[in-house]
Amino acid sequence: MATAAGVGAACVRCHRNTWAYLLENVPKDREEAFAAPRSQSTTTFRPPTEDEITSEKDGMVTVSLSGTTLGAVLSWCRNIQPDDIGSRWTQLDRSIGRRVGAAISQALRNVIPSSGQDGPTVVIYLDDRFAGQDTQA
Repeated sequence: MATAAGVGAACVRCHRNTWAYLLENVPKDREEAFAAPRSQSTTTFRPPTEDEITSEKDGMVTVSLSGTTLGAVLSWCRNIQPDDIGSRWTQLDRSIGRRVGAAISQALRNVIPSSGQDGPTVVIYLDDRFAGQDTQA
């Protein structure tokens, strides 16, 4: 999460429904602390406005996120994993969290500290494809 927080801006490319799911669920993140649970602060998770989201073909969108927002998404991915009796998260939620977290972690492996020079923006792809030659039903 420290690496994510250090990223100035990252782009996530995913289906609009995936983005809507994250937009709805990441703010519900609760980190269990010794004293009391703490919810994701609105100062940490600050998604872009609709005007800042680029719509693409086939329902895909590209969303620009700040490093702190990226860190908040990664935190949510981790925090929903426990499958205890009181968890409100389903197996599907946890699976989505694992896949999104893996994509973010993979992209962050290529991040290096900036020395003040401009470089390419980190792009996180949530767009797996079928490997078969004939994907038509």
